[in-house]
Amino acid sequence: MAVTVTRGQAIAGKVGAEKETDEAKDAALTLGEAQKVEVDGRRQFFRLQDKWSDVIIDWITGLLIFNCLLVVFVGFGLISYEKTPWLINTFVTEIFLQVIGLGYIAARFLFPGVAEGEKRRRDKKR
Repeated sequence: MAVTVTRGQAIAGKVGAEKETDEAKDAALTLGEAQKVEVDGRRQFFRLQDKWSDVIIDWITGLLIFNCLLVVFVGFGLISYEKTPWLINTFVTEIFLQVIGLGYIAARFLFPGVAEGEKRRRDKKR
């Protein structure tokens, strides 16, 4: 059985042929690609978060070890506190502030969801 197609139908491509583009499929592909980009971006962010949290922990550990060694050296008389009392106070204060600052960075940047969750809980209690 032959299908009779008018010239207008053939030009429009409405009879006997599928459209080359399908809007529903295109939308689904676009959505899938957007979700893939989102997932890949989050995966990379979590890897970066892991890396930087390890770096911050190592830095804080190093600072604390230096502080402990400083106290031990002063205790055994290897560093004279009497000759330069300001030097040891400066070291201890600087290291303390660096530890606090790195902790703040870790809490705010690396784990933003935790800080926002705490804020929401405080707001609910009010």
